Amino acid sequence: MAEIRVTVRLFASLREAAGTGSLDMRLPPATPVGAVWSHLPDALRAGAPPEGLRYALNHVWTLPGAPLREGDEVALVLPVSGG
Repeated sequence: MAEIRVTVRLFASLREAAGTGSLDMRLPPATPVGAVWSHLPDALRAGAPPEGLRYALNHVWTLPGAPLREGDEVALVLPVSGG
């Protein structure tokens, strides 16, 4: 089965844990954006995706079910807390 190449952008604690702001990944064609979490290295995805995790596909907010295509860029954005 052919694979597609995508870039995954990481922010906040994900970026810190990875030691980088992006990962180049190979995934099955039409993988849903929300499934990217399950393909991250084990050290980054300890457990289920955090509540409130948002996804951007090619710089546009998107739903987890959006299919990925060759060359796409996915951003994983964690919720921000503050006070």
